Amino acid sequence: MALKVAMLTYSTRPRGGVVHALKVAERLKGLGVDVTVYSLAKSDDPVASRGFFRKVSVPFRIFSYDWSPELLTRLERMIEAYEANLPRDCDIYHAQDCVGGTALARMKEEGATSAPVFRTIHHVDDFAEPRLFEFEKRAVSRADHRFVVSKYWKDAIRRDYGFDSTVTYNGLDEADFSRLPPRRTGAPTVLFVGGLEPRKGLEFLVRAMAHVIRDVPEARLTAVAKAGFRGTDEWGKFQGLASDLGVAGSCEFHESVPQETLLGLYADCDVVALPSMTEGWGLSLMEGMVCGKAVVASRVGGIPELVRDSIDGILVEAGDVQGLREAIVSLLSDEGMRERMGRAGRQRVKDFSWDDTAKVVLEAYKDALQSP
Repeated sequence: MALKVAMLTYSTRPRGGVVHALKVAERLKGLGVDVTVYSLAKSDDPVASRGFFRKVSVPFRIFSYDWSPELLTRLERMIEAYEANLPRDCDIYHAQDCVGGTALARMKEEGATSAPVFRTIHHVDDFAEPRLFEFEKRAVSRADHRFVVSKYWKDAIRRDYGFDSTVTYNGLDEADFSRLPPRRTGAPTVLFVGGLEPRKGLEFLVRAMAHVIRDVPEARLTAVAKAGFRGTDEWGKFQGLASDLGVAGSCEFHESVPQETLLGLYADCDVVALPSMTEGWGLSLMEGMVCGKAVVASRVGGIPELVRDSIDGILVEAGDVQGLREAIVSLLSDEGMRERMGRAGRQRVKDFSWDDTAKVVLEAYKDALQSP
């Protein structure tokens, strides 16, 4: 009988943890695992309730919950939706975030299951709302087994929490980006793809662009920024910042876009930027690199394990607006450098495979089931 696995992720939108969950689940299915993905959607969000941001080749179920503006109330409702609906007969439970991890820990403490509980830790965000940080720390401690997405976070989890973990890097399917549409604009363009939460550093990028435009007047910023756990960050505030800095006409903001549109944005850009204050890995950097784009990113978290400074792109210190400006201007002004880094980056991402990640995950599952 095939190993039965429940994979949990808190959203149906293309956030890093969601992408990771779906890719790993699909690869596990290819290895003979009976895996189902479980997720959550606000009860008043019919689009999210119908399915994920892309077609998924494994079974999935999406549970609804009533959204609340109060953070802890909202988290509790999400947890309760999982507790009320998750199956109790799985061999393995695997959460990609603190909501699913907390729900599984409660189920185990209440005797609803005795199966091993795994948690993939993409990052621990101490720049977020303090109550969410405490919630996350408790969730990290309550898992039976832990995966992390970089060596940086393996060291951090051991240092800060005293737990060992297994590195399961994010991978990339080149085929997902093999059909970029023709470029539609000749304007020098910087692309940001990430979250609205402060740790992603979009504010610093907008501020840097105000300086970039003085050196490269035709430069533009396109930002695709999605809401996270808190759901309170509004992308409109970045429009306001751009307006205050006098660059609103050179900045374009999107809350979310379909995958086809995103491919067009990668085709249209010259540089992909991710100025995070803390980061697990940086999937948007991988996506930019496979599209042959030079990248600019912060020297934080797992990013230096992916991006080789001055080879695939340019790394700067977190929060360094002037450093961002200099890196972006140098790349926009030097087509040869962009092309050289783009070629190196496209080759670099071949080192990271979802197939390899799924094999590591499956071996960890088997080891856990064989342990006393």
